[in-house]
Amino acid sequence: MCVMMEDKLYFNEIKDELKFLTNSKVRFQILTCLYDAPATVSEIHEITDLKYSSITSNLKKLVELDYVTKEDNEYQLKTHTRLQLLNIIYLNNNLEFIHEYDEFLNNHIVVNDDLQAIGTLPYIKNIELIQANNINPYLATETIEETMMRKGRVKSICIYLHPNCSGMIQFMMNQESDFEVIVPLEFAQYIIKHAYEYLTDIPLKNIRFNIKPLRETPLRIALVVSEHEIVVGLVRKEGNFNKNCVLRSEDSSARAWGIQVFREFEVLKEGYIDIKELVRKHNDL
Repeated sequence: MCVMMEDKLYFNEIKDELKFLTNSKVRFQILTCLYDAPATVSEIHEITDLKYSSITSNLKKLVELDYVTKEDNEYQLKTHTRLQLLNIIYLNNNLEFIHEYDEFLNNHIVVNDDLQAIGTLPYIKNIELIQANNINPYLATETIEETMMRKGRVKSICIYLHPNCSGMIQFMMNQESDFEVIVPLEFAQYIIKHAYEYLTDIPLKNIRFNIKPLRETPLRIALVVSEHEIVVGLVRKEGNFNKNCVLRSEDSSARAWGIQVFREFEVLKEGYIDIKELVRKHNDL
């Protein structure tokens, strides 16, 4: 009973703190401004266009309550304030994402056994829903393919067979791409077959083309993370991959989330199959 009372008191303290930080638009603008870097009153005024009197009075209160510190003429957030503000921003992003894409999320599987990162899908922000339409019924899958074939480092989880697999292998071998993909076992066999069918006498430009087949773990997310964007596709609740819509974002935190998801799948099995090496040996390059 005592522990429950302590938990309740702690919860009420957090609730009051969050309420204080968010119930004033002026205060929240100042905190958001200071989140990026320390600033003077004049700099805060330039960024927010708030009145000087509002800035100084709110800063005085924030300093008194130990949310902000002042050194010379600069104000900066205390560490615990930064963490609280980050939680508020995440919560806001979650609510916006769920509100905007509730129908999309409700019709798809957004968990994958015990893999933790999948459950944080709503943390993706600055995101667009790309849907197939009458003009281009393949818009969603083309978005996945285009991202997979970017130059530089690309990591992917592939859960459907690309009809243009042979062409994609040829394209990747002739550009400076560093590609790693996790696939179901039968997909790996399909890719290897097309790799053996690829004939060339031109030196390969590809840096890396590795595949990791998973036999037992069900893959319920299509994922591509390039150096510039992330594309996510999901499986319908009936169990089939939805080729008609994907989520895309260029946000750095979204791409970091994608890498986290990839890593969680990657550690489930050791070793990759080197497709570049198969092509090189088959063509005696």
